[in-house]
Amino acid sequence: MCTAYSLRVGSMSSLSGAVILPELHRTLLFKNRDLNAAADHKDQLFYDIDCFGVKGKNTVTGEMGGLTVGVNRYGLAVANSHVKDTADPSCHVLTEQILMFAKDAEDGLSMTADYLKSGRKYQWSNIVLADLDSLLVIEVAGDQHSIEWSERRVLRTNHHFMLDTEDELRKYYAASGSGDGYDISMKRAERGYALMKEIHSVNDVFRLLRDHTPEPGQSSLCKHATRPEEFATVTSYVVEINHQLDTVKPKILFHVAAGSPCKAQFRAVPLVFPADEEIMKRAMTIYHGSA
Repeated sequence: MCTAYSLRVGSMSSLSGAVILPELHRTLLFKNRDLNAAADHKDQLFYDIDCFGVKGKNTVTGEMGGLTVGVNRYGLAVANSHVKDTADPSCHVLTEQILMFAKDAEDGLSMTADYLKSGRKYQWSNIVLADLDSLLVIEVAGDQHSIEWSERRVLRTNHHFMLDTEDELRKYYAASGSGDGYDISMKRAERGYALMKEIHSVNDVFRLLRDHTPEPGQSSLCKHATRPEEFATVTSYVVEINHQLDTVKPKILFHVAAGSPCKAQFRAVPLVFPADEEIMKRAMTIYHGSA
């Protein structure tokens, strides 16, 4: 199985995480989306009455579908990080299902567990869920899953923390010709968690996503490519949920930096639910920087 998908290893490496800042009544979910440096990428958006998100790409089939990051009317934000290509449906499909039908992180976990018990399988991934007062990671490997709950901070790159998959993933990376892929993922996760201790505002999240420690490259949080076949951060996202005044209908901003976040400026897109056509059109215009 490893050899069959080896050419696409790392094509959706990415990192995703979330923090809750209770003193500011904020939940912040974030993601750096890493793609092939030679790819000509432009986000495709999904916005309906109750949900907003960015479409994902199945790295095996090349098809667009599902959501790689998004938020719904209840203030549930979800993002994923890809771990391993398989012939199963992309983790973006699962992310979309959670955003479309779950009201909070616990609801999303219950839905996922039911799907897996029914025999559904997904490509290996980490799904980060954040609501008003809890954070959750669902690690997925086929029909297996494990969970991590947190009240303050979670982060994932391209390996599992809870599932015992290290040996298989190391073999997978080695078969692809990217023998240091697992170690790169670990270095990014360690650096990400170190910086998360210093997050006290939205700007601190931006700073994490722009980080180049130890230097700009494959191991930095803001990933940079030195060769065309390597991968780079092509877009950064921060979902900011403000539930200070209304926990039933929180204020939501979707921040996006189109391009490497160390160079691109973040734009704030106000999201309103339920959304009508005029609201959707205005958000799309702001998102693509033509407002």
